[in-house]
Amino acid sequence: MIDLVNLARTFHGHLGLLAAVALLHPAITLRGAARLRPGTRWSVAGATALVTVTGAMGWWLYPGYRAQDKPRLLQEAFPVALAFETKEHLAFYAVVLAWAACGLALGTEGAGPRRAARVAYGVAAALTVAVGVLGSIVGSAVAG
Repeated sequence: MIDLVNLARTFHGHLGLLAAVALLHPAITLRGAARLRPGTRWSVAGATALVTVTGAMGWWLYPGYRAQDKPRLLQEAFPVALAFETKEHLAFYAVVLAWAACGLALGTEGAGPRRAARVAYGVAAALTVAVGVLGSIVGSAVAG
């Protein structure tokens, strides 16, 4: 029988990897952009939407983790439990940075806001990669 929760967790992890890659795209395409091209607008909107959906899915999965896995990890693998909590905070920061970058990229004109948006997307991508690494560590501890 298929375990839907584990399937959702796996899908969440894969979606996070796609979000990290997607966040890099506007960080690259906003470079030197005096005016936004339509493709860049789609890139900004798509990356922000993808990281938001991934974060929302994590938020949806969290109560099950808290009820089933967290008590065992706190007793048997305390550093892994802390890694999970760190992962959750970094994921929240990545989503917030992506939304701030989206607002800067789409809402204002000029090189300064676009540069700030580019940096914010780059940092959000780096945070998302860190979240993925920590999630893999936690996932292997939960499964093992």
